[in-house]
Amino acid sequence: MSTSAEKVLQLARVSNELLTRFQEREEKAATEKQAALAIVGAAVQSLVDNERIFPDQRNDVAEKIASSHLACIELIRDLAKHRNASEIEQIGTHVKTAGDQPGRATGAPISDYDERPSGQRYRTILMQGQ
Repeated sequence: MSTSAEKVLQLARVSNELLTRFQEREEKAATEKQAALAIVGAAVQSLVDNERIFPDQRNDVAEKIASSHLACIELIRDLAKHRNASEIEQIGTHVKTAGDQPGRATGAPISDYDERPSGQRYRTILMQGQ
């Protein structure tokens, strides 16, 4: 059976190990936070430059990014829904290219009729009308 001195020594070793692990975890978290804070400014400036946020929102967004992972995810979700003025101007201005037409991009022969189910149905209805 262990003596009380051995139990105290064992408890001291376990406590020391726990404190060491906790300190390492805290140091790692502080290092990661400092690294994140170092790039927050560049990230926010990029958001301003690409018209994702207004310049007067810079400080609020920087605080939100630095506050938590959840806040960052919410910000990313909101930014993914956003379109800037130049993107809105381009809506509906797509110019068709050869790759937009079936068979052209792959080099496959182009049929003289539409092979999709809707095209086949249209052709069937058209032929029945003759």
